[in-house]
Amino acid sequence: MSEKSPYEKFAENMLHPDSKYIPQIIQAMTSQEQALLLVTLPGTAAEMAEKTGRAIEEIEADLAAMFRKGLAFKKEKAGKVLWRAPAHLVQFHDATLVWPEATEEFYGLWRTYMEKEWPTLAQGLSTLTPRAFTRVIPVNQTIDTGKAQVLAPDSVRELINGARRIAVTPCTCRLSMGKCDAPVEVCLQINKGADYTVERGSGRELTRKEALAVLDQAQEAGLVHVTMNKADAGHFICNCCGCCCQAFSLLRSDGLKLCDPSRFQPRVDADTCTACGTCEERCLFDAIAVDDGATAAVDAEKCLGCGQCATVCPESAIVMEAVREMDFIPL
Repeated sequence: MSEKSPYEKFAENMLHPDSKYIPQIIQAMTSQEQALLLVTLPGTAAEMAEKTGRAIEEIEADLAAMFRKGLAFKKEKAGKVLWRAPAHLVQFHDATLVWPEATEEFYGLWRTYMEKEWPTLAQGLSTLTPRAFTRVIPVNQTIDTGKAQVLAPDSVRELINGARRIAVTPCTCRLSMGKCDAPVEVCLQINKGADYTVERGSGRELTRKEALAVLDQAQEAGLVHVTMNKADAGHFICNCCGCCCQAFSLLRSDGLKLCDPSRFQPRVDADTCTACGTCEERCLFDAIAVDDGATAAVDAEKCLGCGQCATVCPESAIVMEAVREMDFIPL
């Protein structure tokens, strides 16, 4: 049996050893030397030079190039810079797709992978962890604050107002899939995520006012706020559509729970609702519907608690109420 190429070895590291397209994606981004370096990580530049038998100056130049491509991540520890490869497929996807020099051909490779191979891997990943990696955050102004304690992790505006640094990148899913005309430059990076984005050159720094304007633009477009599924908020706020998003598209087509709901669900005031159907048209998840002119009804199993139905109700007949305790959000 012939030895596997570094492209194939990397696909194995991404838990997709039989992938046809991951090796092609790596081959489109790297030289042979960079690909070998990628599957030799982690380590310092000096350690990589020793492992590969190459000059440290060459290793440092390749690592810098791979950092910009989203293939190498660095962390300073004990006065040394430690480099590592992407930890998993989602990080590989999100980091490489905002590579500033990415081409349409490169996006096309990712599009083919997501259409043909990602659903199979996602099915397996959905069974490996007890909770989803990401979580929906409801639109702020839809929450009934008189009956619910709104935590900072429940509020995109609180996350922005409390951030040390903010940047914006293009939405990786819409860059590659291109299935809708929703705004693309709306993926917000917070704190360490913003530091990484600005240093790498894959996005631009924003003021708080500019970041809040991005949220308003996303809300107007019907996009759903998503962040890391942790109480300390994490490093990003994505604004996702239902057709391009790697999690939402499979939730809609196959029912895969790749993203947790928010702590909230919509409550419809039957006396105020006119059964106009505006909320039904707005919902990405087919979770609210009007049948035979009756009051809008919510399907709790399908609802992710984003609040978009409430934002468009012309009668203000929908508010978001807490249906899950505060400890629903993992620490």
